[in-house]
Amino acid sequence: MLIAAILATGLHPTVQRLQDKAWGKRRRRLSRGASIGLVYLGVLVALGIMGSVLVSPMVAEARQFVERAPALYRQLVAMLGGWQQRYPWLPDLSAVLDRLPGEAEQLTRYVGAATGVAFRLFGAVVSAITVLVLSIYMLFEGPAIKEGFLRIFPGQHHRRLEAVLARIGEKFGGWLRGQLLLGVVVGVAAGLGTWILGLPYPLLLGLAAGVTELIPMVGPILGAVPAVLVALFGPWWRILAVAALFTLIQQAENHLLVPRVMKMSVGLSPLLTILAIMVGARLMGVLGALLAVPVAAAVQVIAGELLRSESVRSEPDRLTARRCLW
Repeated sequence: MLIAAILATGLHPTVQRLQDKAWGKRRRRLSRGASIGLVYLGVLVALGIMGSVLVSPMVAEARQFVERAPALYRQLVAMLGGWQQRYPWLPDLSAVLDRLPGEAEQLTRYVGAATGVAFRLFGAVVSAITVLVLSIYMLFEGPAIKEGFLRIFPGQHHRRLEAVLARIGEKFGGWLRGQLLLGVVVGVAAGLGTWILGLPYPLLLGLAAGVTELIPMVGPILGAVPAVLVALFGPWWRILAVAALFTLIQQAENHLLVPRVMKMSVGLSPLLTILAIMVGARLMGVLGALLAVPVAAAVQVIAGELLRSESVRSEPDRLTARRCLW
C-alpha cells in the first residue's frame, strides 16, 4: 500500500498536467482516465524500448556464457589446483568441484527447488501487478480521497493542506526520477568499467549493477558479485581491479551520488538523506531503506509547515511584548 501510494503520488503531477492541458484547436481536455492511461502507456512503452534494446545483446551474452561454462569449469579446477599447491594452508575444494558436474546433470533432483523459485517469481510478479493496479485506482480516486481527507480538518486550513499535499507529491515524483537516474548512472559506470578492464559480458554485468542499485545499502554489493566471479577466470590483477572498481562505485554512490541526487530531486540535505536511509534500514530492513527518502521528504514538508505556522502564530505575541516593553 505504501509503495503504491508513493508511486501514485509521484505520478499525480504528470497526470494532472495532462488533464489540465487543452489539446487541438477546440481546446479539448483529456479525462482523468485518459490521462492516467497515457502516463502508464508511456511507462510501458519506455520499458518495452529498453527491453527490446537490451534483450538481444543479453541473450547473446547469456548464450556465450552457457557455451563457455564447461571450459570455465575446467579453468576453475586448474586454477584452484595451482593455488592448493602454492598455498597448502588453503582449504581443499577439490571434492566440491568434483561433485559439480554430477549435480548439474541430475537436475531432476531439484524440481522441488525449481518449483519454489518459480512460485517465488510468480509471487513477485503478482505483487508488482498488485502495486500497479493499486496505484492506478489511487490515481483514479485521488480527488475523492483528497476531498475526504480535507473534510477531517476545519475549512480555514484546507488551502494550506492542499499546498502541503502538492509539495509532498512533487517530492515523491522527484524521488522516483532520482532512483531511476541512480540506476542508470551506476549501470553505465559498471558496464563501461568492466568493458575497459576486458571482462566478458559487460552488458549483463552493467545491467545487474543498475538493477541492484534500486536496492539500498546492499544493492551495490550484490551488483559486484557477478563481476568478481567472472574476474576469477582471469589474471590476478583483474580481480583486484574489479574489486577496486566496484568499491569506488559503491563509495561514490553512497556518499556522493545518493545525497546529491536526492538533494536536487527531493530537496533533502545529504546528511538527512544518509540518516534517513540508516534509520529506515534499522526499522524495516531493505524495504525501509528504499522508502526512507520519500517518507523523510514528506516529514520534512509537514514539519516545515508546522514550524512556519507556529512562527506566524507567535509573531503577534512578539509584537505585543515589544509594545509592552516600549
